[in-house]
Formats: sequence, structure tokens, C-alpha cells
Amino acid sequence: MPHAKVSDGTNIYYESHGDESLPPLVLIRGTGADGTRWMPQVNAYEAEVRCVIFDGRGVGRSETTPPPYSVEGMAGDTFDLMDALGIGSAHLSGSSLGGAIAMRMAADAPERVLSLQMHSSWLGTHGFSEFSLGLLKAHLVSGGVEHYYAATMPMLLSPGFMSRNFEMLMKILDHMRANAASYDGLLGQIEANLSYDMRPDAGRISAPALVTVGEMDVVLPVQCSEEIHEALGGSDFHVFEGAGHLSGMESPDEFNRVTLDWMRRHL
Repeated sequence: MPHAKVSDGTNIYYESHGDESLPPLVLIRGTGADGTRWMPQVNAYEAEVRCVIFDGRGVGRSETTPPPYSVEGMAGDTFDLMDALGIGSAHLSGSSLGGAIAMRMAADAPERVLSLQMHSSWLGTHGFSEFSLGLLKAHLVSGGVEHYYAATMPMLLSPGFMSRNFEMLMKILDHMRANAASYDGLLGQIEANLSYDMRPDAGRISAPALVTVGEMDVVLPVQCSEEIHEALGGSDFHVFEGAGHLSGMESPDEFNRVTLDWMRRHL
């Protein structure tokens, strides 16, 4: 299995899909989520872009280091992975925590970010986002990793999707548990969420940007994505009707169409 060592020696699991001569797209997943959750997008994208997916520090097949973690540190991990793969600059797409990591990268090294997508993400932890992300920590601390993945499902997916697709829901939960984060890795990522704040630095982002969110997102509601959109000025904005936090899983056809159409304008 392919691993790359980042600057502190931690092993990060990754996969590369698509011809290496194609423009690189690095896909960054959210809290406690392994890279394979991007496969519905990879299957749609890989004829046009080289897709790099990976398990973040503490998740799935990547190595766990003791907390604390930070968004800045995980942005550094992603740059180190790009370096290991010989990728000088890339298009970035991040979901939730992955969107925060992508924003941090775009602010800190704009020359390395060709375009930027932030899905179901947020600009900085305050108010309701502090409350909702704090619930993630409460679920983990009170019930452990197994409980965490089950207890957070109603926060991640819309009621309609869960009721219409119960068998699929159970398969998604089985996949999450089979590719779970370690306790320390999950705690580290959640605490990185809680300390995150891009509000002072959003003005440094110059890459073309797309902001999307599910209409029914209860973890980071539409207003959180609107805050990103307003801070970036010239970004494009899309709401997936009826979808929850994991809009790319609930509405993959629409998600892939919207994002691929947008990417084509910036390749």
C-alpha cells in the first residue's frame, strides 16, 4: 500500500487515480473520514484530472500521532504529500475539515493552489459552529470511536436520505467503522476543528473558488458557507437542495456535475 512520509516522519496513506500527465486534483476529506469516501467523485473525475486521495493523520491506513492537531499542521501534511508525489501546484477540493485545510493552504501558499473548492465547510469556529463541532467531541469522549460514527450519522445526512436509503445507510456506517480513525486521531482532528479560524486570513486567498453546501446541513449550516462566500468576494456558490452535510454522498450525480463543470473552467 502506498505511503508517503511527511516532514515529522508520519506515514500518510494515499492513492493516485488517473494519468499522471493530467492536471492534479488533491481531494481532502473531513473529520475522521478516510480518502475512499471520495470514490464517487474520483470515478467521475479521473478521465480529466489526476485525483490524489489520502487518509489524514490519525485516520484509516495513515499513522496516528498524539494530539494536539491543527488545521495548519494538516495543511502542512498535504503540502508534504504533494512534494512526495512531485506535485508543485494542484487544484484542491475539501469537504468540511478538508475545506478548512484547503483554505489554509490557499492562504499560506497561493502559488501552489490552482483552484479551490470548499464543500460543507466554514470560515472559523464561533457561535453555532463551536456548539455543533463541540457535540462531535462530546460523542467521542462519552462513547468512544464506535459510538461516535453511529451517533453522528443523523448530523451528517438528511432525514429524507436516511429514511429512503436505510440499507445504504448501514453500509455507509459499516464502511466508516472499517476505515475508522483511532481515538487519538479523531480527538486530534476534532480539536483542530475547535481551534480553527481563517477569518483574519481569508483575504489572502486569490485562487478561483467554489463554495457548496447541502440545504439540510445541520453541522455547518448554509450560513457557514455563506460566510466563506462573502469573505472570498469572487467565489461561486451552490446549494444542493435537500442534501445534508455529506452532499457528495447523498447527491453524487448533481455534486459531480456541478463540481466538474466548474473545474473545467479552471483547468
